[in-house]
Amino acid sequence: MRDLIISVTCLLCLMVPWGIYDRYSMSTIENYKTLIDSRILPAIETNDWPAAEKEMKFIAQNWDDYKSVSAYFTDTTSINEVDSMVSKVYYYVKCRDASNSAGEIASLKYCLNFLHENQHPSLKNIF
Repeated sequence: MRDLIISVTCLLCLMVPWGIYDRYSMSTIENYKTLIDSRILPAIETNDWPAAEKEMKFIAQNWDDYKSVSAYFTDTTSINEVDSMVSKVYYYVKCRDASNSAGEIASLKYCLNFLHENQHPSLKNIF
């Protein structure tokens, strides 16, 4: 009985932080995707570069916080891929390059979806 209690306690010690992180991750990534769809992409399409740069700066700064937490729960390859895309999009927007900005922001959105899907503990992700 003692072994069962220890096993359940250890399982809870693993699952509770993962559940908290999953909620944090889901809300953060959904916030990024909403900003991309509702503010950044329309600003790029209308050549409103100050607004696009302001929103990308917000994402870039918040991404650093998210990345530091996410490093404990996700593989670094996925995080580094999204990190490089955030940097590319930010500097394309800063340089006012409409075609590269729009293309890279679409890739960023796809990578954020992929990152979010790979964080859920499921049989598909384990095997």
